[in-house]
Amino acid sequence: MNNLKTCRVNVMISDMDQAIEFYQIKLGLELVNRYGNHYAEIQAPDLLIGLHPTTGKIVKGNNLSIGLGVINFDATIKELESKGIKFELEQDGWIRLAYFEDPDNNQLFLAERKD
Repeated sequence: MNNLKTCRVNVMISDMDQAIEFYQIKLGLELVNRYGNHYAEIQAPDLLIGLHPTTGKIVKGNNLSIGLGVINFDATIKELESKGIKFELEQDGWIRLAYFEDPDNNQLFLAERKD
């Protein structure tokens, strides 16, 4: 697609303040824009995450998954665990994965390629 300028993943959330605290404070990603409690944009490397309140009852863990590639896997997990994030670890040949959830049970994971 020649005209593609940006891409984002929209995450349906139930509480804007709680979601921003998770993505900005706990994960250390940059809050780029916030439009009150209507919408916010979080910048991750090569990915823009849109936080969008649901208009109805939120469906917990709606099969959305955001992957964040990291360089120092063990140190990153240790840092995030100190902030209360719990992980489920998996090693699959050439990649190490650490699955976790945001406050609305949306799925995220850390990944480190083994060279």
